[in-house]
Amino acid sequence: AVALLEGLASLAISAGLFFGSSGHVALDRFARYAPELGWASVPGVALPDMYGQGVGFHTNARGFRGRVDPAPMPPSGKTRVVCSGDSFTLGPGVADDQTWCAVLAALDPRLETVNMGQGGYGVDQAFLWYRRDGALLAPAVHLFAFIDGDFERMRRSRFLGDYGKPTLVVRDGTLVVVYKGANVLMASRSTDGGATWEQPTPIATTARRPNVIR
Repeated sequence: AVALLEGLASLAISAGLFFGSSGHVALDRFARYAPELGWASVPGVALPDMYGQGVGFHTNARGFRGRVDPAPMPPSGKTRVVCSGDSFTLGPGVADDQTWCAVLAALDPRLETVNMGQGGYGVDQAFLWYRRDGALLAPAVHLFAFIDGDFERMRRSRFLGDYGKPTLVVRDGTLVVVYKGANVLMASRSTDGGATWEQPTPIATTARRPNVIR
């Protein structure tokens, strides 16, 4: 019974992730190519009926789910919580205020939550996005929600065959991320578990950077 419920939940999430109420591929409606991440939500998206009448999808000025733009530092008296993860965190199929990250803040007014979920992300991409944009927000708590499939995605350089993504691996004790830049593959290395990173260096390739993620 548990396995059946888990499977049905995954199907529901997949339907919301890949198809909005109009039948369009959902990621193509709010996300674009990002060389260091594979894809990322476009800032300032407003789709008020994305998942049905009045069930909207919005992103703030940083490209995070929701309409509120977090200040550089948490408000006085608030504990800032960054929520990272895949589509289960992003919340396809529900309104901005019904994602689990938003509900967490509604349950406890002492919390200010920031939704950094993204559809199709592996553990590697969630980490890289947090490293790039989330850590700057100085959160007191970083919540990372994942499913077993997110670890499988780390092994691949593409998602669903069409969506290119970076890879994050450990080689001889060094953390290495490889991603597609403007006509080259870029490799950045860290020898301290991701705390600091070397300047990215190019790897020659004939691949061309796409304008969008498909």
